[in-house]
Amino acid sequence: MKRAAFRAVLIAAMLALFSPGAWACVGKTLNVGVLNSVEGQLFAEMLSTLINERTGTTVKVSYYKDEQDLYGAIEAKKVDISIENTARAMQVLRRPADADARRAFEEVKAAYEQRMGLVWLRPFGFLRGGGSAPSYTAAVLRMEVVNNFPALPRVINKLGEAINDATYTRLIRSVQSGEAPKTVARDFLRSKKII
Repeated sequence: MKRAAFRAVLIAAMLALFSPGAWACVGKTLNVGVLNSVEGQLFAEMLSTLINERTGTTVKVSYYKDEQDLYGAIEAKKVDISIENTARAMQVLRRPADADARRAFEEVKAAYEQRMGLVWLRPFGFLRGGGSAPSYTAAVLRMEVVNNFPALPRVINKLGEAINDATYTRLIRSVQSGEAPKTVARDFLRSKKII
């Protein structure tokens, strides 16, 4: 009888140890920080839902009134992941706007990593006007977070190129018309079979 109970416990432990979710980031917390805007709220909820559903990691979302507060929080390591667009990033870097969004993306990606220790992931796909130049929007992670959560970029990159201009407009309008950002984000992720 004791031997059968021991086997059952051993089998259960092995199944738990080798199950796909066993090595997830359960018990860890990631902090997403975004500007307090419709777009910020939508993408914060999208990242929060995606990360939580795919890894089991708890995600805390914080909203900031302006870029200065947001970048201060990133520098103080209060924010692990943010959402940024290339037009605003060029301004942060004090560089002129670039009409070639792909070139601007490559420029800010390299400069952010080198100067600030921030890693840009794949753009979400839509191309929007950001001031005088079109811009891409993407998740930006602190290098330390990438090192501590090596699978995280792969998870977040599931959003890469997933949102075209028409989808972006539809999602933003849904939130503007009163739908909860969390609901809009979850419905989108499910429709794309990302979660």
